[in-house]
Amino acid sequence: MTAHLSPEDHPSPVDVDRAAPATPEALRAPVGAMRVLLVDASDRGGIARYTHCLRDALEAEHASVALAAPAGVGDPGLVLRGPRWGPEVARMGKPRLYALRLTELGPSVLALARAVARARPSVVHVQTEVVPGLDPWVLARISRRVPVVLTIHDPTPLEGGARAAADQARRWRAADALIIHGEEPRAVVEAAAPGVPVHVVPVDLALGGPPVPRHQARKELGLDDVPTALLLGQVRPYKGIGLLARAWPQVADALPGSRLLVVGEAYESADLSLLEACPGVEVRRGFVPEADLDLWAAAADILVLPYSVGSHSGVLHRGLAAGTPVLASPPLAEEVHRTAAGAVVPLDPRAWADALVGALGDRPLPPSDPPTGRGTALGTMEVYREVLAARARGAA
Repeated sequence: MTAHLSPEDHPSPVDVDRAAPATPEALRAPVGAMRVLLVDASDRGGIARYTHCLRDALEAEHASVALAAPAGVGDPGLVLRGPRWGPEVARMGKPRLYALRLTELGPSVLALARAVARARPSVVHVQTEVVPGLDPWVLARISRRVPVVLTIHDPTPLEGGARAAADQARRWRAADALIIHGEEPRAVVEAAAPGVPVHVVPVDLALGGPPVPRHQARKELGLDDVPTALLLGQVRPYKGIGLLARAWPQVADALPGSRLLVVGEAYESADLSLLEACPGVEVRRGFVPEADLDLWAAAADILVLPYSVGSHSGVLHRGLAAGTPVLASPPLAEEVHRTAAGAVVPLDPRAWADALVGALGDRPLPPSDPPTGRGTALGTMEVYREVLAARARGAA
């Protein structure tokens, strides 16, 4: 649930225009001489992991990168006061959530403005919403001084409907350039943000750690050696919880002793209760540390991603790193096919039951290959070059 705010709801305590403008020299500098500020208000989860790996990849290409993020994640002096999120926030009613977001506005704007001023970047690259309700205004103000690139990890809102889509579109229109991870959502993004360049930069970052043998991962996690499917990460309704609740009983009938593990921070729902009541299903609620995510991904025979929306999945890439194939839904088809991560299954309980029986039984999917390319970093740096070149032309 999102509280929808406008600039009039709360005055800004700081002028975000105080960030130093990009100098002519910075606008003409090669990427290796650029100062990039990555901005990510998340302190855990898939986007935080993506940002961490992107920074490493950019630095490997000799870019100078700073990170503005919450305490314990961001660089010293660049700590953000990002919005609280997670299952406990989702359970808040609208009045409480609205009140929470109001209290977050001032500190969030101030922290972001300080980070941009201190980093003195050539480019600001934003990964997440930073100031709920005011992001379009804040990003537009920063863009007056420094080019802003915005990565859109989920072009289709995962929740919130038409109102959330309109809010997203306002954020997109405040940027100098937009990055998406696949071609499929390009038309939607371009229509919502006319005139803003849209760049497709596929993900080939190693979002997981070094692969761990399956038997070792199971031993470390205390798991029996039985056919195992895994739903990993944030346990939210759009991830196909209801579909799995209808499909899994058929799998349990066909493959007695097989199990479905649901592991991660759980957003409680009636569908999750139904799924948990199915034979062979075990739900392990709670935050999963980074190192344990790699173990869970390696321990499974198959990762399940029956998402109703979404064109990109960090869990899919976690599977690539672990060598564990995925079963995914049509919204993720482009990414599955590009990475050869596994198979695409229609959003139908019978089709998912059949696919799971095969993958856990006598038709296992081949292991996936870990990513080894530099494409994400090189593609991202090319976007930086283009926004700086456009800004230089405008300053001429």
